[in-house]
Amino acid sequence: MIIIMVSHGWRVHSDHRVRIYQESEGNLAIFLDMKEFGDPAPLLIDLTEQSASITSTPHLVEKIEVTLTKEIVITWNAEPFQLSVTEGIYEDSE
Repeated sequence: MIIIMVSHGWRVHSDHRVRIYQESEGNLAIFLDMKEFGDPAPLLIDLTEQSASITSTPHLVEKIEVTLTKEIVITWNAEPFQLSVTEGIYEDSE
């Protein structure tokens, strides 16, 4: 489990490596650090001293827990890490 301190005394816990970008107001953009899929959509969270508002959740997130002790626990979906390309998705019908 990776733990990263962010603004307003909050801590982000992630079960996979992430990149976190934060604005001075406390807004976070959290990206799963993976090369296979390029740059997937970010998890967006607005933080204040009293609250954490999740404004956008990408499909790679399985679960987000926000605790009273200012902890955000992110569990990423394990399925994308087990994918392999074996067949084409699109086939010409002609």
